[in-house]
Amino acid sequence: MRAPANAIPVPLALRWSDQDANAHVNNATIVTLLEEARVRAAAALTGPVATDTYAHVVRSLEVQYEAELTYTDSIEARVWISRIGTTSYQVAHKLIQDGTSCVFATATLVLIDVSARRPIPLPEDLTERLSAHFTE
Repeated sequence: MRAPANAIPVPLALRWSDQDANAHVNNATIVTLLEEARVRAAAALTGPVATDTYAHVVRSLEVQYEAELTYTDSIEARVWISRIGTTSYQVAHKLIQDGTSCVFATATLVLIDVSARRPIPLPEDLTERLSAHFTE
């Protein structure tokens, strides 16, 4: 899957220590890179990640490794919305190195009431923001 035109580009820096014994970026580090890309893109995608009344929490994360990701100065992530539900939405991510798509991942986030710790419906203004970056 290619990242759509409305995906948010997020440059990410790699550290020498991100490599493992096989000389590629460690799988656990890739999950951290995905999180970093999602958090950096959140301002455009959702606005505040948390308020006094609600928070966005990860319900699930699926990662597909398409090509080896090796140490370089930087890589680029592309982030977009791939599903909008009643109480949740899905964020799609691509990690790209030298023009090659290396990782595709989706994270389902649920909006919860902070005090009750229960899912709540997505507010209309949030749904509108998500829709601006939505592509199936």
